[in-house]
Amino acid sequence: MARIMIVDDSEDSRDSLAVIFRKLGHEVICVPNGREALSSVLDRLPDVIVLDLLMPDMDGPSFLEVIRSYLRIQSLPVVVVTGLAESPMIERARALRVNSILVKGKVSPDDVVKAVEQAIVRYPG
Repeated sequence: MARIMIVDDSEDSRDSLAVIFRKLGHEVICVPNGREALSSVLDRLPDVIVLDLLMPDMDGPSFLEVIRSYLRIQSLPVVVVTGLAESPMIERARALRVNSILVKGKVSPDDVVKAVEQAIVRYPG
């Protein structure tokens, strides 16, 4: 199965998604912000990242800018799951080639699972 990194400052959001993905047989790495995600992304290269945009220490778009600069992981699939409906942060994320953007409260956990599975399938790895 896949290795999924969940980057979200909301412990509840991280934990609820982690439970779902683990039940499906995936390995899950949970981190609370972009800075900690950067520390572990190269050591434990995930197959896909589920990323929030609004986080302390390093927000989602800043994290994306850094990982897109590394040749080894610049095409790593990223599914954004955020509470933002529209904002400049969403436009920055789109410009940094995310696979999909889902708005918390407007999508179900099944929608997140489908977006992650589609991103993994498209990733040449």
